[in-house]
Amino acid sequence: MTISKSCPCGFHATSRFCPQCGRELRVVSKASPWPTVGQRLDNLDPPLTLRARCPAPMGARRLRADAGARRFDVFITPPSDPEGALVERQRARAKLGERLLPSVSQDHEGLIYEITELPKGQSLRALLEANVEAPREALMGLLTRVFRPLLGLFAELHAQGAFLGGLDPDDIFFMEGEAAEGPLEVALLAPPRVHVEGAQASARPKLRQTTPGFSAPELYGRCRGGLIDARADVFALGMVLYYILAQRPTLFEAGDCQRRLPSPRVYADAPPDLVAVCQRATASLPLRRFADARALFEAFELALTVTDARRRGCSLPLKLDIGHELHIGLLKGQFTPQNQDDMFLGWQEDARLGLFLISDGVSISDYGSGEIASGAVRLEASRTWARLMGEEAPAKPPPSIATLEDRARVLRRMLNRANHRIAALLHQEIPRFIGPPEGIMAATAVVGLLKDNTITLAALGDSRIYLVRDGYIVSLMPEHNFATQLMQMGQPPAIARQVQGANALVRCVGEFEKGEGDRLKPVLLQPEILHLNLLPGDTLIFCSDGVPDYAAWDEEEAEARICAEVEEADDALTAAFELMVLANRGGGGDNISCIVLRCYTEERRA
Repeated sequence: MTISKSCPCGFHATSRFCPQCGRELRVVSKASPWPTVGQRLDNLDPPLTLRARCPAPMGARRLRADAGARRFDVFITPPSDPEGALVERQRARAKLGERLLPSVSQDHEGLIYEITELPKGQSLRALLEANVEAPREALMGLLTRVFRPLLGLFAELHAQGAFLGGLDPDDIFFMEGEAAEGPLEVALLAPPRVHVEGAQASARPKLRQTTPGFSAPELYGRCRGGLIDARADVFALGMVLYYILAQRPTLFEAGDCQRRLPSPRVYADAPPDLVAVCQRATASLPLRRFADARALFEAFELALTVTDARRRGCSLPLKLDIGHELHIGLLKGQFTPQNQDDMFLGWQEDARLGLFLISDGVSISDYGSGEIASGAVRLEASRTWARLMGEEAPAKPPPSIATLEDRARVLRRMLNRANHRIAALLHQEIPRFIGPPEGIMAATAVVGLLKDNTITLAALGDSRIYLVRDGYIVSLMPEHNFATQLMQMGQPPAIARQVQGANALVRCVGEFEKGEGDRLKPVLLQPEILHLNLLPGDTLIFCSDGVPDYAAWDEEEAEARICAEVEEADDALTAAFELMVLANRGGGGDNISCIVLRCYTEERRA
């Protein structure tokens, strides 16, 4: 008799353990009594035709089946229940009660069939797939009608001291409730097992439910030695939130613990407060996530409240506490005397108008140098501020900043003038430029134009703008490197990050084409633009990559430390100083520059 080994995840191998998910492989005989796909079971009530096989833990077969317009889920196992499948499902039903869809059990040809009629509502997977093409205006409705009741269900389960260890979006169904616009009712198929806190959840890896794109790294044995707890559910829920915010198909590298997932803001203009919750829930290491779904639910509700407050705007005039630092970097200063970072800070409190810039010169260039390029950006920021203040000579009317588009236009014009300035500086030394334009000096730029309580942000390159609030931190702008560009074009993050030149900048100040007479022709820059309504309690951080790159050993930990330093500091000046010290303690291998803006009202500060 020929024997083969297969895994519920779909992988086939000759080894004892699955190399993809780590589960112990079961032995299946070709002379198996299990029914096959396409077989009709007339002796069941109702008669069913098995349409497709679904992976299931514990060696039991689970198949989707239908009869006419009705759909059924069929779970099949021997009466002896050698792997405890039936016992575990009975325990799950006792724990979850009415949350589960009702099922009936029947015996047929030496096997036990648990038959569950599927509801007419949509599965979670179907809703997420439809969301990819949905209009952006439907985002909040999906969050409140689908994600909130799902999160509430898991929060109740965790409050009882139990957890599932993950979820399968094909096993979760949503039906219309009594209110047409209210939350949808949630129903589940029976999970393979309900874990209880304190039990040895890792003792039986075959009982785990792994779903590519939703399962936490520890379910694959990739961290914590395979130990699982309620944080595995938090990761799965965070991935549901991720797909809603990012509006993209399933990311199969979601369970990789080596690199964090790209921010949802790489793919869509998602609300930053919700993105911060999502990123913490999907942290690669379990101890960095929310402890359970109850904590995630509280953070989600708070983020929804703040998101709504941002949409409405703050009615009180905001005040600013401002701090800044510019340092060459301890290690970087030993190799070069030039600081290639530069900054500009302008603030007129009476007019409630401000302009803030961080620019980081690109270290390697064949023509010119990074500090000259960043200096050109800073000089154009200074001239733009003079125009806004009506101080330009000869006197000209200041540019209009009445609308958000006016403010975005001011920032685009500022960055494009800096681009032209770099070309003019180069032509002073090399009137006829015969080299390739890719080697010309360049700089990144993150800039904010603040008017009243709204700030318009623009970014080119990989310098950062962080928002810190309520114990979380989120990067507001995607990095303009080759890897991010590939992700936005549809490449999986794991592939995009491994291509040659993945970290090379694709957008910066210093982009040119060759024109007539070997003259440089500046390319029209297209900075990333974001308008953000600020609230009391917000802190914005403009910084070069020298801060997060040396604040800790990975990006998640670096951002957590930045958040902690800023929130613990007594004022913005101290916060900026502590960020500089933090990066230098991590090595100071790059120039360090930052501007910290704390927003408050008189009542809030008192």
